[in-house]
Amino acid sequence: MIVPDKKNKSKRIVPTELHYTFTMENKSNNIMALSDFAKTNIRIEPDKELVSAVKEAIGSNIYNLDNNKLGIGMSIGEIPSKGTSKFTLSYTLGAKEKNNELPLLPTEEKLKKLQDNALKGTLIISQDEKDIAKFRLDSSQ
Repeated sequence: MIVPDKKNKSKRIVPTELHYTFTMENKSNNIMALSDFAKTNIRIEPDKELVSAVKEAIGSNIYNLDNNKLGIGMSIGEIPSKGTSKFTLSYTLGAKEKNNELPLLPTEEKLKKLQDNALKGTLIISQDEKDIAKFRLDSSQ
């Protein structure tokens, strides 16, 4: 990420992110396309423990898509028929270096607590504003 520094010069910083990588299997004979962002929504609905840990570490609920000010990334695409595909959700947590764009990272202790609780939630896939699949993050569904 390129940001201006105090002298209006460009400075490169590397944001720290919390990544979730999922593997989906398509058992049907049709290609599944999850890349139409107008129709498909993929989100994590955190449990109370995860909300508490993220609010303590970051100061807000990064899983709330409407109020996330740090940034959310998504890499999804098609799942071939009778095949598998990986997709990723990432949530920006901050940066190690002071800058004007992102807050500083929380302490290692707070990040560890967030990491320990990161799987206390549910992955929800919606199409046309209807939930079509839910997967607990802390199980091997």
